[in-house]
Amino acid sequence: MNLSRRNFFVSAVGLVTFGLLGSIANAEQRRRARPGAGGETGPLAAPLVDPKTDPTAQAMHYSENHATVKKDLQIAKQGVPFKDQHCKNCGFYKEVGQKDGKTVGTCTIFAGKLVESNSWCTSWNKKA
Repeated sequence: MNLSRRNFFVSAVGLVTFGLLGSIANAEQRRRARPGAGGETGPLAAPLVDPKTDPTAQAMHYSENHATVKKDLQIAKQGVPFKDQHCKNCGFYKEVGQKDGKTVGTCTIFAGKLVESNSWCTSWNKKA
């Protein structure tokens, strides 16, 4: 077999590149599959927003229950009555599945955390 110096270097660069791409793909797969406290993987591994301890939730008057929202906050927004405003029909919400028997999703307001689909906060914005 006649292996020139040029062919050797081209082969070596190809192998190194292929190895690096494989490592990057494996790292991304491991990142996405990190288990949460409940054994979930991916987006469901994120914790639920805790309105009692989360400062953003407190600032946004986040509530898991419409009945607990202060009366002065229960106003129509963008032509939608308060009773019909839920995270599930908010423009910031994206459903990801079930957690602890509740439908949950991600919210751009609460980065890295999950919100319940029937929750509400003052940032509610009509989904387009």
